[in-house]
Amino acid sequence: MMIQIIEGIKDLIKYIIVIVIIILLRIYVLTTAQVVGTSMEPNLIEGNIMLVEQLSARFDKLKRFDVVAFAYSNNQPHLIKRIIGLPGETIKYVDNQFYINGEMIEENFKVIGEVEDFEIIVEEDAYFVLGDNREVSVDSREFGAITKDKIVGKAFMVVWPIKRIKIVK
Repeated sequence: MMIQIIEGIKDLIKYIIVIVIIILLRIYVLTTAQVVGTSMEPNLIEGNIMLVEQLSARFDKLKRFDVVAFAYSNNQPHLIKRIIGLPGETIKYVDNQFYINGEMIEENFKVIGEVEDFEIIVEEDAYFVLGDNREVSVDSREFGAITKDKIVGKAFMVVWPIKRIKIVK
């Protein structure tokens, strides 16, 4: 009888460890975010639910053109946008052409719409983000660059709806 109790406790401890590991992964490594609105079309559509890994943001491993989830306000879900400008860079659009520090850069993803000419210097410790649907997106052109501490993580996979499962590019 005592051996069965000890074995039962050992099994219970294994389950508790697995549950704790899953909770820690959910809190510190992986989360989800949902696309709200049309600002990321045609690459991501409204209702897409994505897996977001949080380590890139924590360890300053974010790169240009990464799709990120970030906290815009306390009352709203995370916004999903694409990093265009890195800390300290000068970002410029002229005649719908993208320039970083005076050098023209090709965007390697589909973009909808025209971008009005602008030029901005991204603050240190901040990122300039745009939606892929440039004509309708509310993004850094309106609310400014976002600071690193607001970024939740990098979206890497669409998981819902199931027929649209894909890696985020």
